Amino acid sequence: MGGAWLCTHLWEHYQFSLDKDFLEYTAYPLLEGCATFLVDWLIEGPGGYLQTNPSTSPEHAFTAPDGKPASVSYSTTMDISIIREVFSAVLLSAEILEKSDTDLVEKIKKALPRLPPIQIARDNTIMEWALDFQDPEVHHRHLSHLFGLYPGHTITLENNPDVCGAVSNSLYKRGEDGPGWSTTWKMALWARLMNSENAYRMVLKLITLVPPGEKVQFEGGLYNNLWTAHPPFQIDANFGFTAAIAEMLVQSTQNDLYLLPALPRDKWPRGCAKGLRARGDVTVNICWDEGELQEAMLCSKNRNSVTRLHYGERVTSVRVRCGTVYRFNRGLQCLEAWPLGK
Repeated sequence: MGGAWLCTHLWEHYQFSLDKDFLEYTAYPLLEGCATFLVDWLIEGPGGYLQTNPSTSPEHAFTAPDGKPASVSYSTTMDISIIREVFSAVLLSAEILEKSDTDLVEKIKKALPRLPPIQIARDNTIMEWALDFQDPEVHHRHLSHLFGLYPGHTITLENNPDVCGAVSNSLYKRGEDGPGWSTTWKMALWARLMNSENAYRMVLKLITLVPPGEKVQFEGGLYNNLWTAHPPFQIDANFGFTAAIAEMLVQSTQNDLYLLPALPRDKWPRGCAKGLRARGDVTVNICWDEGELQEAMLCSKNRNSVTRLHYGERVTSVRVRCGTVYRFNRGLQCLEAWPLGK
């Protein structure tokens, strides 16, 4: 499923750039090939759902009903979450490219509603496997079963509040310790849940200084040169940190843009961020003071777009025309607009 996960990034790239040539000639052929494999691989299982078999949850094991350790089952939550992301990307891409009349698209439309739903375990966490197996390592570093929330998009606070509650419980159950990449993943997940307090706690966890030649009490931390400790070193956490911080400051879909969704207001009471990218080919500059939005500037170099702008409980629809910069106040009122580059 690693290849399928990589294919989701092709769709992500298009969502930020809206480069139709990239979508048609680079992304879609790969997404199409990936989806063709996934459709053929799925088999009918219990309850008439389409299942993956064999299936594992990366690097994690469970206790089988006979009490023995096991790793292989069917339809792990991560498998199904990635497939749902790929199928959704293919359907959206096909609509944009006017290729919705293909056999593959028809197969995906029939398969999507037959994928197993996210299941909630007896302890009100997200089930990692198709069955509610006992987890012998509850503090495991991986968060694969939470893929649908981040980096995926099939779980949202608005549409799946009960599932998001179970995601939160899963994060508490996993705990805060772990290597740097795991820490930044938790940071991003808490940001998607708009929980600024716990996102900030993971920031502090990541920047725990690891003195030269020494280790901290948990895997992870930060070296003097700002490389993240695994140990020894893994670039995933450095890249993941920037992604998670961006999620704390700006979140977006093709239709919605959220300003300061997980800002730890008492810890970062004032600041500015420039050049943040949002889906829909929008660039965002944002400033805040005393924990509250002061101004936001939006622009797009190549596309006109309409988006719903969110700040706290406020929501307004805005039209962003390419080549124009728009400045908004904390009430999301557009104060002025001017040509890009002026």
